[in-house]
Amino acid sequence: MIIFQLLINSLISGLILALIAVGFYLIFNTTKVFHIAHGAFYTLGGFIFLWFLEFMHISFFFSIIISLICIIILSALVELLIYKRLSKNNASQAITLIASMGIYLLLINPVVLVFGNESKIIQNYYSSSFDFSELILTQIQFIQFIISIVILTIILLFGNSRFYLKIKAVMSNQDVASVLGINFNSIRIFSVCFGSVLAAIACILRLYDTGINPYSGLSMTLSAAVVVILGGGYSLGGTIIASLLISFIQSFTEFFISAQWKEGITFLILIVVILWKTEGIVNFKMRIEEK
Repeated sequence: MIIFQLLINSLISGLILALIAVGFYLIFNTTKVFHIAHGAFYTLGGFIFLWFLEFMHISFFFSIIISLICIIILSALVELLIYKRLSKNNASQAITLIASMGIYLLLINPVVLVFGNESKIIQNYYSSSFDFSELILTQIQFIQFIISIVILTIILLFGNSRFYLKIKAVMSNQDVASVLGINFNSIRIFSVCFGSVLAAIACILRLYDTGINPYSGLSMTLSAAVVVILGGGYSLGGTIIASLLISFIQSFTEFFISAQWKEGITFLILIVVILWKTEGIVNFKMRIEEK
């Protein structure tokens, strides 16, 4: 029964990771930036929500709306003021990576200043649980499962839309997409904002369960990067499946070995994948004759 309990917990954690990974997937493939700052937007989404809910005493619904609006505004500013300008100047991907790391630090430091380094968790009003023989599913886990499934289902349906074909065109070749009349600037802004909102939603869901600390976004971003690579780089479905796989590996490592090895195993997988995927996670575009 312990194995089944681990599988259930891993499934729910994997679905939340999938929200973060799909967001990273959209941003990474449309902007060609290894978006370390994704972790900052993950963290900010949760802490902004926490601020308005518990410190400003605004209702749950409006706290979510305000926090997501803030994330949309901040992510749009990052794209317009930094990523877009770097792209116009043909900055190397190493430069954009460093810029993204700088954005991450710039956004996280105010969070630490206001909230401190300690982990935060919102008082859980959904404390009861559903018992199935020896299996236990808490109400918050059930809510996490339903919300994640609904959002991911919508995303998969969105993957068959005409608008997503435009996104795929920009992912494939921005210059060709522009020639075809696709406004790649609007596609980039949409991808950055939508991807950041997905990360913020994932953080809010975790606030009611395991809680978060100001630095948790970085490890989640690196896990999302591993997921995107394992998922095939350009596949929504593959990204979701890889999220579940990574979550299972992390959960079983934490239970059977040690929680200290949880992130280490993920990074080991990252190294192995990079060695196997010779073009790497930054310079992933190669000519056919170079492959």
